[in-house]
Amino acid sequence: MPEEINAAEPAHSKKPLYENESGSGNLWIRTIVSIALYIAAYYIFFHRDLQWILILTGAILLHETGHFIAMKIFGYRDVHMLFIPFLGAYVSGSPQKISQKQRIITLLAGPLPGIVIGFVCLLIFTSTSDIFFYRLSLIFIILNVFNLLPVTPLDGGQLLENLFVRTGRAVQPFLLIASAICLFYMAVVLHNYLILFFVWLIVMRFRSIQRLSAVRKDLDADGISYDESYEALSDAGYMAIRKALIRHIPALREYDAEKISDDEDPVISYVNKVLTGSVYMDLGNSGRIIVLSLWIVFIFAPVIVFIYASPHYHL
Repeated sequence: MPEEINAAEPAHSKKPLYENESGSGNLWIRTIVSIALYIAAYYIFFHRDLQWILILTGAILLHETGHFIAMKIFGYRDVHMLFIPFLGAYVSGSPQKISQKQRIITLLAGPLPGIVIGFVCLLIFTSTSDIFFYRLSLIFIILNVFNLLPVTPLDGGQLLENLFVRTGRAVQPFLLIASAICLFYMAVVLHNYLILFFVWLIVMRFRSIQRLSAVRKDLDADGISYDESYEALSDAGYMAIRKALIRHIPALREYDAEKISDDEDPVISYVNKVLTGSVYMDLGNSGRIIVLSLWIVFIFAPVIVFIYASPHYHL
């Protein structure tokens, strides 16, 4: 009988519940401290121009707040924001079952408001000739258009991956390699070697994707489904994915493949990376065309308008 089987099932093979280990108070403290360190680092190393440091920080904060609000609305867990001196900031969270449209809205919620604000500042500049608003528009437009570039892990790169998610698993490694090459070239040409940090992140992501691909191949060979969310995953499915991860992920080699650990959170995190069923595909071809058109407009239109409105532009 089912009741007898469940009662006899070993406790160490039960899928652990997904829990948020960090309280919301701790997450907010980390965010505030990271913003303070971000401002301090710029204040110390770049001309001590506090006004523009605060404006830059505010522009980044607005961008990340857009992502943050969208994630909260769509039910992401463990949503938190972190600033990294000289590099920018990011918002991360674990999605539950969300739609492809919601994921795209979450990605666009960061750069689009900033681009709109940049346009408004540019209009004010053309009306008043106040150079302050020109510089303000420069910060908002460049920051957010840069984030729309089709380079992973920027918003634009993630947007394209989500638009073509069914073929993205095969295409993504090539996008990552192309992105790394382009950023490396930019670092050399601009003599800005902080960009190499993004190249390193891309290389790390590429290695992670290759390992997850090997895990999925093992699961396919064993007939184990991973096209579902963590909540829908069975205990047996969790253990099978867990064993495959321990075989392929060096960071998990210390775990016992047959027994749930007291510190299972790193394993759960990797299991969620393997699962592909957390996004409901609800965007048709017409929807993809609309999103692609919007993406192209918001990349090129601000640049063209900005060039023509520039006080240094001459016919």
